[in-house]
Amino acid sequence: MQEHPITTSILHKGLGSLLLLLAIAIQCALLTLYGDLPLSITLVDSLLSIALFAVAGYYLWYVQCTLHIMQARVAFAVLVQIACIAGCSILLQIFGLEDWEEFSITIPVRFLFGLMAWIILSQWYASRERKSEAEPIVRQMEEKTAPPPTTVPEEILDRISVKDGARIHIIPIKEIFYLQACGDYVTLFTTSGQHVKEQTMKYFERSLPSPEFVRIHRSYIVNTEQILRVELFGKETYQVRLKDGTYLRASSAGYKLLKERLSL
Repeated sequence: MQEHPITTSILHKGLGSLLLLLAIAIQCALLTLYGDLPLSITLVDSLLSIALFAVAGYYLWYVQCTLHIMQARVAFAVLVQIACIAGCSILLQIFGLEDWEEFSITIPVRFLFGLMAWIILSQWYASRERKSEAEPIVRQMEEKTAPPPTTVPEEILDRISVKDGARIHIIPIKEIFYLQACGDYVTLFTTSGQHVKEQTMKYFERSLPSPEFVRIHRSYIVNTEQILRVELFGKETYQVRLKDGTYLRASSAGYKLLKERLSL
């Protein structure tokens, strides 16, 4: 799972806090003008609304990293707006600040403002994801143009050992379908099932034979012998379908590297 861009950067934390304050001010102004409500009420209303939105927006990063179908993303965005509006309405009625009649008048402006902010946040997350996906590809290109190392290169793997309790599995690399990053671990998907290895994707990227194995995404290294076809999936996004029916996401940079390795 990729690291959240907000929690890993002090700058992003600061900018995020400022943007939340700006969003509160904008929604407060909209509700005051559109709903003809007292400023004190709209301020509390906006604080609750943006707080709910901020929680949902934080977890959007993890959803966006796993949910790649555009229709599903749109449906999720609409559901989040409905949930935030409903949650805010319930809280306001519990506190006795607004009744349903007053609240219902402002639903259209709440929905449109929330959806617009959601789209902006989603696009920013997408740009961060594309940048993180391109980093390993850039490193690979730099390594190709760098002078040959003077040290002895790492041994290319022909099998991987995985400890499972008291047992140790020896997995020939030809039995691997693909590898997926899982935090500090890597999951190997093989003919015998899934195996978790305490190792990094960067290590496997260097140690698995090329062009048999290609890193097509920040989260995936695929065995090219298991690829059935590659499909365009959205703007600058590709899907790699394996022979067992699995679909893997490939970044545009990963797709270019795959074409290069396969001499296509």
